[in-house]
Amino acid sequence: MTKRPARRPFTCTREELYALVWSRPLNALAAEFGISGNALAKICDRLLVPHPARGYWSRTGDRNVEPPPLPPSPSPMADSVTISSERAASRRTRTRKPTEVRREQIIAAAAELVRSEGLNALSMKRVAQIVGISEALIYNYFSSPGELMVVLARIELAEMVAAQDTEIAKFTDYSDRARASAAGYLRYVNRRGGLLQILLSSPEVRKALRPEYEERRVWTTRLMARNISGSYGLDPVMAAAGTTMLRAVPVRAGKLLAAGEINLSAAEQITRAITNGGRARLIERANVAQAAAPPDSKPAARRRKAQSTTS
Repeated sequence: MTKRPARRPFTCTREELYALVWSRPLNALAAEFGISGNALAKICDRLLVPHPARGYWSRTGDRNVEPPPLPPSPSPMADSVTISSERAASRRTRTRKPTEVRREQIIAAAAELVRSEGLNALSMKRVAQIVGISEALIYNYFSSPGELMVVLARIELAEMVAAQDTEIAKFTDYSDRARASAAGYLRYVNRRGGLLQILLSSPEVRKALRPEYEERRVWTTRLMARNISGSYGLDPVMAAAGTTMLRAVPVRAGKLLAAGEINLSAAEQITRAITNGGRARLIERANVAQAAAPPDSKPAARRRKAQSTTS
């Protein structure tokens, strides 16, 4: 095989490279750099620079179609590129990272990509480019983008639960624990940027997480409803319905917080004002119901009767 003559290294921006590959055939352009057309195509793929498909220049109709737009750079380091026919002297020997380290890198890259560009931007190719590995290698860790999203969502769900439980554990009173749960959730959203909400917009993720997500939601709602019903004598059905509605308030505030429409302080203040008012109304309703009930039906009377029976 005849070796291509060496050329002086050529440095350009992604925008300049994008313009070049749409100005003439890839093989002809690559020959000017002293590399193959396949090598130039790989450079473009690594930098997320769209380039004409095979046969583009031989079909007149294709050239009348507007080229696809240049997407954002995969990383700040990829804003420019140096193309050389010689192997770079500074190129280091490829090293293999431990499996768990590489897996964590992939998950972190996927999280940042989804958070910054949305769920539709997530692909194995994009994540591999950010991490600096081949697209083929990433399939050794995750079989599909869907599996990667589910794993990431489970990590986020665990983060959210831990944030809430940490705040709840500080209190014993029902009202204090309810406020702490909302505060823990909002602080989690503020720290993680609403990543879980974005991931749950995927039907595949919702289906995979439905059992554990619903179990947590139902358990929390029932616990809070039992607390308010037992503490204030509110009808259990009313307590469950009121608790379900009040739990929707921090979720909505979290969406506004994640979207940047309000800050954490505002989210906490609004949530506290609405939920405090709602709980006060529930307790007031319970007090009215107790006052109107026959003496023997009141919670205190029932507790005294139960104690005397057991003693």
